[in-house]
Amino acid sequence: MREGTWNKVAKGCFELRGKLLGIIGYGHIGSQLSVLAESMGMRVIYYDVVPLMPLGSARQADSLEELLKEADFVSVHVPELPETRGMIGERELSMMKPGAFLINNARGSVVQIPALVDALSSQRLGGCALDVYPREPAKNGVGNFNDDLNSWASKLQAQSNVIMTPHIGGSTEEAQRMIGIEVGNALCRYINYGGSVGAVNFPEVNLRPITEQEVRSIRICYVHHNQPGALLAVNEIIGLHNVDKQHSDSQKDLAYLLADISDVSESDIQDIYTRLSKTPACILTRLLS
Repeated sequence: MREGTWNKVAKGCFELRGKLLGIIGYGHIGSQLSVLAESMGMRVIYYDVVPLMPLGSARQADSLEELLKEADFVSVHVPELPETRGMIGERELSMMKPGAFLINNARGSVVQIPALVDALSSQRLGGCALDVYPREPAKNGVGNFNDDLNSWASKLQAQSNVIMTPHIGGSTEEAQRMIGIEVGNALCRYINYGGSVGAVNFPEVNLRPITEQEVRSIRICYVHHNQPGALLAVNEIIGLHNVDKQHSDSQKDLAYLLADISDVSESDIQDIYTRLSKTPACILTRLLS
């Protein structure tokens, strides 16, 4: 219309009402999408690696294969993990209903783009919408998304049945404000309580806060190299005291331990801090009360 063309054709246009949406990953975003889709008259099926209570009239698929074979639209909402990288490839795309649509707003590494291009060019799929890519330009600019960045870029761009956006699907004014609030809250939780749930490049660990009634208790926040004997050295130190609760996790070569100890004196606290700080694997030791 901007160019003056009038092309009133309804072929290939369908209503969402009554269609089946398949959601891969039923976390915060996937479950919210489920509610929105049902409000527009869609039916919803979802797949997740753990059993989850459905919202509304949605139902959980027994397998990814079941979802792919039944859904008219497939929307991906999984984190980037070793087991999710390349999870949608030639095999999975071939399972989808002829003419179905794929949406990826999750992580660029989840979908194997060359296989997707083949499915689009052969019209096996009705179309797709992508907001994320394996490699993305470091800055805005004309021509930055090209074959030098991703070898298949021009082939994907040539498909008439694809919608591409520059990783901006969640970048509304409201979303940016909420992200700022969440980041601030996460930093406060880490500083005040040691919790790291939601961290991307740091082990996720959490314990309930120490209450005001626990007057002679401390929380150990111990960041260390993920190496053999690291926890043994820690437990030899804190094992002499009353350990109320403990939680640890690791991510690659980095590990994080939270432990609450009760009935400790001022001299005990100083001794624990000094000895933990001198352990071979120690990166950072903090004590909270």
